[in-house]
Amino acid sequence: MKLGQRRVAMWCAAWLVIAAFSGSPEAAQEGSRPLYSDQDLLFLHHMIVHHQQAVDMGLLVPSRSDREEFAKFTDYVKRAQAAEIALMQSWLDLAATRGQRVPEHPPHGDPPMHGMLSSSQIAALEASRGEAFVRLWLEGMIFHHEGAIHMSHAQQEHQRATGRRPYGLSVLVEDILVEQRAEITKMRGWLQEWGLASRDSHAAH
Repeated sequence: MKLGQRRVAMWCAAWLVIAAFSGSPEAAQEGSRPLYSDQDLLFLHHMIVHHQQAVDMGLLVPSRSDREEFAKFTDYVKRAQAAEIALMQSWLDLAATRGQRVPEHPPHGDPPMHGMLSSSQIAALEASRGEAFVRLWLEGMIFHHEGAIHMSHAQQEHQRATGRRPYGLSVLVEDILVEQRAEITKMRGWLQEWGLASRDSHAAH
């Protein structure tokens, strides 16, 4: 499955701008102007943690399900989230080179933050196989995506309230909202189509 056109365009544009900023005279002249607010930096830090759990969930699939369509989709999700982690980390690194201090507020608790699976849910996922695994994975990733959408919507509202479009970040937020809503629709459809939907797919969450 190819990466979505929106994601490809966003990543290419972001990397080109990063390259343009690095060592350019314009970057030196703009060096005193913060790229991001503390809220922006905290969002990036937390979204990296959130995305990493999706990558970890994707790594569980090959040894637990032989559904080809499901395997292709989960690999796409894993690769897309990993690429976005690299992109967000590059923005944190760029902010650091311009003298900004990244807030250090690592998520605590179990689950670490809203929209992430708890350790017991991950353990149940790791212990399952076949159709039981597919159901738990899809239900878990729907919940996980809803968490990312909630975080992105809050960040978007922050941007609107402050009248800012942070470098690269505003495009990423829009991309998360569009792509992950579409993926939720696909996953819910599969739960119904494959006869895996439970009465309350979020009861465990």
